Amino acid sequence: MKKGFTLSEVLITLGIIGIVAAMTLPAVINNTQDKQFKAMFKKQYSALAQAILMVYTDGNDIPNLTSEQWLEMSFYVCKISSQLKYLKSGLNCSAIEKLGDSPDLNKTDYFNDSTKWHKDGEWFNKKGKPQKLNSGYLKMTFLLPDESMINFNCLRDIFIDVNGYKKPNTIGRDIFFVTLPPGKLNLNFWDRRTFENDKVNSCTNPDAVSITQTNYEDDCKNGSGWGCSPMYILD
Repeated sequence: MKKGFTLSEVLITLGIIGIVAAMTLPAVINNTQDKQFKAMFKKQYSALAQAILMVYTDGNDIPNLTSEQWLEMSFYVCKISSQLKYLKSGLNCSAIEKLGDSPDLNKTDYFNDSTKWHKDGEWFNKKGKPQKLNSGYLKMTFLLPDESMINFNCLRDIFIDVNGYKKPNTIGRDIFFVTLPPGKLNLNFWDRRTFENDKVNSCTNPDAVSITQTNYEDDCKNGSGWGCSPMYILD
């Protein structure tokens, strides 16, 4: 008659299985999440590109395509976001849109505290380094119906957090960027030749990162994570 496993042998085996599962399960979960985040980014990229085209080609409403700063174009920021049917914003768009192109944003009544980009130190690059955003752009943020969040940032960068304030709040996982170069209607990632600083998040110098056509894949895999934005759209 064959001898069965002893209780201690069964417990040891189950313990080993548990250890292996504990080691591999987080990676499996992260990989699954990353695939979802990637799909969500592609969806937001497409929706944002369409919204920009609708606003920028709207009859009598042609903006100054040579302006380098979203802060000077809050009227168009509001109109672009209205195409996305946002729920909340740190900009008082109803007041801004009444003023037309280039309102004076030195007046505090054009801003509110309902929606802001992540606080300093509460979002991270892919290596885990805490990030911050130039405070002048914190409120140029819109919360969308699917709980994603977009921020119109320095030098016509647009940041997208595909699941809003939910974790992981990490560049290259759920946080991405696109750029709308001056004088153009199509979103891009590195056509920043008119800018004095060609880096992402360049108004926050310690955290600025240069993303180019030659380094974006390496940055996605081994660097800040900003390179994942073009990598996921262009792959």
